[in-house]
Parts: sequence; C-alpha cells; structure tokens
Amino acid sequence: MDPIKLGRKSTSERAVLLPQMLSRHGLICGATGTGKTVTLRYITEQLNQQGVATLVTDLKGDLSGLGAAGGNNPKVDERVQSFGLDQHYYHACPITLWGNGGLPMRTTPTELGPDLLGRMLGLNDNQQGLLQLLFRVADQQGLLLLDWKDIQALITEVDNNRKALQEAYGNISSASLGAIKRKYLALEQVGASTFFGEPALEIQDLIEGGRVHLLDASKMQPAIYGILLLWLLAELYENLPESGDNALRLVVFFDEAHLLFDDLPKHLRGQVEQIVKLIRSRGVGIFFVTQNPLDLPEDILAQLGNRIQHALRAYTPNERRAVRAAANSFRENSDIDTATAIGELAVGEALVSCLNDEGVPQPVSRVLIHPPASRLTPLSDDERNALAALSPLTAKYADTLDRESAYEQLQQRRAAQATSGQGNVQQTPQKNQKRTTASGLEKTFDRMATSFGRQVGKELMRGILGALSGRRK
Repeated sequence: MDPIKLGRKSTSERAVLLPQMLSRHGLICGATGTGKTVTLRYITEQLNQQGVATLVTDLKGDLSGLGAAGGNNPKVDERVQSFGLDQHYYHACPITLWGNGGLPMRTTPTELGPDLLGRMLGLNDNQQGLLQLLFRVADQQGLLLLDWKDIQALITEVDNNRKALQEAYGNISSASLGAIKRKYLALEQVGASTFFGEPALEIQDLIEGGRVHLLDASKMQPAIYGILLLWLLAELYENLPESGDNALRLVVFFDEAHLLFDDLPKHLRGQVEQIVKLIRSRGVGIFFVTQNPLDLPEDILAQLGNRIQHALRAYTPNERRAVRAAANSFRENSDIDTATAIGELAVGEALVSCLNDEGVPQPVSRVLIHPPASRLTPLSDDERNALAALSPLTAKYADTLDRESAYEQLQQRRAAQATSGQGNVQQTPQKNQKRTTASGLEKTFDRMATSFGRQVGKELMRGILGALSGRRK
C-alpha cells in the first residue's frame, strides 16, 4: 500500500502515514474546533482509496458527509488550491450508515455478556453478582438471551421462583432483582432496547468490500456509547483470526474515546489494554480520537505509535498538565519547542509523529493537514435513504428478526406447568440435552448455530469482557 500523505511540513516536505504501521494504532487529539475530526475524515478517505475497510464511530453525528463529494466550502477550497489541487479532487466514499438514520448495529445479551450489560445498567457489586447468576441460570437451563425482552422475562421468572432456585444457586435477593429490573426499564426509555436483537452484527461484514462503515451514535446515551466501544473491541478480538502484524484488515476510529474508559473498573481496563495490545495480530488498527492524551490510560497511550496532536489551550493548571503530557509523548525535534507549538497551532495544523517502516517513531514535526475530499456537512435524510438503498448489507440487517428465545421459552414452560400442575422452574438442565459434558455443550451450540444462522459458540464459557467465548474453537 502507498504511504498516506498527511500534509505539508514547514519545510514543504510531506509528512506521511504508513498503512503497514496502522496496526500499531494511533491517537488524534485536540481541543474542539481545531481540526481533529477533519484529520480523521481525511485518513478515512485515503484508506478507502486503497481498499482498506474502516469503521468510524461518530458521537456528534457530523461525519456522514463522507458519503458525498466535497466542494462549495471557501476554507476547504482555499486549502485545496494551496496544495496544488483542483475541483476534480473532491469525491465521495462508498459508505454504509449504521445507527441513527442507518442500519441497526445489534448484538444479543448473550454476546454482550453480564459484565458489559451490568456496566450499561450501572449496577453495584451485589447487583452485578446477581446478574452473573441470571446469566448462569439461563446458560444451564438452555434459555436463549437474544433480545431485550428475554432479560426482562428471565428476571421475572427467577424472582417468581426464588425459593426453588436458592437451593441450587444460593441466596437470591428479591430487592436486588427489583433494582435490576427498574434500571433495565429506565434504560429502555432512552432507546437501549434497539441495541439488542437479531440479526446481530457479524464482524466479517465490516471487512469485506473495503467500505467505510459509519456508526452515527448521536442519539445514543454516552454510557451506552462507551459500552458499545467496549463491545466492538471484544467482538473484533474474539471473532477475527490471526493475520500477522502487517496484514491490515480494518482500521477503527473511536470518536470521543474517553467515554470508553470513564469509570471503567480496573479488571475491565486491564482486559481492554490486553485487547489493544493483541488485536494488531488480527490485522486491526485503532485510532483513539479525544481532546487530550490524559483522557486515556497510560498503558493504552504507550501502545499508540502514530500520533497527531492538534492545538490545546492551556489556561488552567490541568490544561497545562495536559499540554506537557502531550509534548512529552513525542520524539523530540531540536527545531521545535513542542509544548509551545501545541498552543500556537492554527486550525488544521498539527504536530505529527508517525512510525517509519522499521516501527520507530519519527521526530515530531509541524504539519498543515491535507484537505478532505468529502463534504463537511452531514447528509440529508433523502441522501441517507439513497445510500441505504445502495448498501449491500441493507437486505441482511434492515429488518429485525424475532426468533424463539427465553421470552417464548418461558411462556411455553409456564403453559406446560399450568397444565401439569408444576409450579417451579427446573433447577437443573434437562438430561436429554447432556449439558454436563463438553461434547454435549458443543453439540448443543452447533445445533443453535445452524438454527440461528450464525455461530453462537461451542462452550458456555465467558471470556473477554464477560462475553460468550470459545466461538472460534
């Protein structure tokens, strides 16, 4: 792949970003309005030109213009001319829109796992432990958690049969169950239920065709958005096979990346750090986009080889500390006072240090970033609808599937109990399902995979971030 020309240095030399080094990850920082979103846009365009798939999360909802050709913007036109380009430079990217105004990006409660679902609900330690128990009950009793109403039905069923279940599972607090249910219903009011269901996202669909996948999360609560980023990381790591460091499959841009780490417990943060470290072997590069580098944990920052720093203002002690941290993260250049330059950068300028072909950071340089080729303003509703009609994934994901799962299974169980006069749920799995042996588990999940048209897994074992693991075994 060809080097990406990021922009022009003060010496008229071009700063470049090597695609083969993108699996070493990157950071785009800067205060609001300094140009970091335009830089993200330009890199995405260049990767698309070379056939590399990208996934861009957009919390503000202002990046959909990637799907339309640029032009008619005086400031961009001026920058285009200064780089010796003309109106033929402008072009649109083939994009698939997800989220607000696009295809629903869904997962199932089973695939999300109890750790991340508990984070989304804002559960305390006792409630989180009870949620783990709910998932265990579902796993052992063969209850499929595929959509929002499945969890509601499971909570109600366990609450109604606490005494029968306590012998097998220990104490089950009715008050804690009620608290979980209230938080679950509160989350439903802000649209969280649309995140769960089928068809669930298959990661391979983000890679095939080398398209730009844009997730418009502008209608999403920040807490849900943070969980979404964690889930995407886990899905990429769990579902992509090894490819080697230089076989780039996908580059992911996490907008407002600090929301991924806000109030993240130490054990989950450790898992995220491990994923970021290892995911490069899956051919995935990650760019974290945020206002200042202190938004990210130190162990994450240490793994980001390609750095683009737009202007930061330093009026308070905390802001000055952020500037010093940003300056100290670059390889020194004797011609630049990095800390001073960070405060002097104009809109569209950045301090840049990227990895060379040996993986060594280049000395920091001051760069005028290349202008974008796509439109800066978002798409209209009509334009979004036209793009959706052209997307090869619309037929697969546009319509929701409501397959038989825990909600329907429990309805059938209650009907059977009413007929037979049995009042309690099963305390142990059915014998004919043979869920007590590994081979039985594999057979059961293979049948589920065939029935549901996707591979759910081959073990009831929860791994990375609490999600169902073992799916590639």
